[in-house]
Amino acid sequence: MGFLTGTSWTLPTVAKRGALSESYKRIFLKWEIVRGWIPAILFAAVAVAIEIFFFNYMVGRGLVDKQVSIPIGAWTLPVSIALFLSLGNVVVLLTLWMNVFVSTAYVKAGPDRQVRRMLYPLRMVRVATLVLTPFTILLFVPYIVESVGFVRFVDSVSTSIPQIRQGAIDFYNWSFGVSRIDASTRFIMSQLAAALGAVTVAALQMWRVKGARNLMLLLRRRK
Repeated sequence: MGFLTGTSWTLPTVAKRGALSESYKRIFLKWEIVRGWIPAILFAAVAVAIEIFFFNYMVGRGLVDKQVSIPIGAWTLPVSIALFLSLGNVVVLLTLWMNVFVSTAYVKAGPDRQVRRMLYPLRMVRVATLVLTPFTILLFVPYIVESVGFVRFVDSVSTSIPQIRQGAIDFYNWSFGVSRIDASTRFIMSQLAAALGAVTVAALQMWRVKGARNLMLLLRRRK
């Protein structure tokens, strides 16, 4: 009978669709509660620490810390232009982290509340790593590559592997030419490149999650 009615063929398909279109629950509701704003403050503090460290590093490399005075009543507030740009990137990073986390704050409906509470901080840390890692790499790697220790390392490796020596020489001839750009311009370029990298990675993650969610909704409608 199953063969004649086609039941044996349709049940696996229905089961497969049901598994793919399982309902999901949100593990996060709003940022106004303690579970929302305390992690946001911690993330902002980490981002500020990265930016201040990079700012001080660039000042040591010759960056001129130009300041403008903003009048506030009877007082004037000195504001560093470079530090203001750095803190602007902190706002960008915080916004990216919040948006990516909200878009991925879903778990399958099966796990109980305790499991979801365990997944909550883990998901936050994962998204924070996803946003901060490309930003930090693009911010610091160009200067690490130019450091004396790294140049010696590349020289020793290229000496032992002659096939890559010419490529290493060409790369460093180009990079040393770029290093002659004034520190202020390099600071701005580094900040823009790092922010663009973080935005790109965050956008790809949100696009991937959105695509998977749309697929589940489509399967649920066809069920």
